[in-house]
Amino acid sequence: MSIKEKLTNMFSKVMAGTVTREEGTMLLNHLAKEDPAGTVSELSALIETPPPGVFQKTILHTVALARNKAFLGIMVSCLEDKDEEVSSLAAQELARFKSADAREVLTEHLDSEAYHVRKVSAAAIVEGFPDGADAVKDHVLRHSEPLYRLTSAQALAGSGKKGLEALLSVMSSGNQEAMMTAAEALIDGSGGLEQADVQKIIDALMNAGDRKDSGSIVEILKVVAALKGKASGFEGFVLAFADYPSEPVRQEAQNTLRMIRA
Repeated sequence: MSIKEKLTNMFSKVMAGTVTREEGTMLLNHLAKEDPAGTVSELSALIETPPPGVFQKTILHTVALARNKAFLGIMVSCLEDKDEEVSSLAAQELARFKSADAREVLTEHLDSEAYHVRKVSAAAIVEGFPDGADAVKDHVLRHSEPLYRLTSAQALAGSGKKGLEALLSVMSSGNQEAMMTAAEALIDGSGGLEQADVQKIIDALMNAGDRKDSGSIVEILKVVAALKGKASGFEGFVLAFADYPSEPVRQEAQNTLRMIRA
């Protein structure tokens, strides 16, 4: 029986429930040991064109469960798939490898030209690794392209408290471009911020004021405005910018006050 026939038979049994995915990984690892190149080639072909009655995600999950470095290239190829659902599944499964190689692959794909690949890679890093939020935060701080920074910042904004805390840290970094990106993502994720987080944003605002960084002041004021009633009690800090020399800052301060008091 050929490798293709063995794999097709096994995946059909997985779908039928007569073989578990965990049992299927035993065959995958056995075949990979005997003929790694041939096994990878046939698995890749089956993922591209699954056998009748077999789901693509079933093949991907089983390959990931094998935790075999020989299959890393398969997951990378799927990560770069044009179908976002396939790409997302591959990113999640790569994160489950918990290996340095898998993490490196995901980190490299934060710089992919494809938006959906960057998005799913950033989300997988944040959710899949203990220090993932810090790693994605570093990408926001160091990348020169606004759109690439924003993809990572949006992943942080959508990942709960740890992601929001990472963005608040960027707001206090003094890195103007990164701060503006973090502000944009925080505005989108302002619903997840709590009143206790407001002080950190106000601190970032006052630090920007001390640096006379008008661009950052405007962006941070927009974050405060998005908080609306959650920023109640901090109007005095916003008023400090109501007569600022820069007209855009003055206008944004007035708008922020209206939003807080609405």
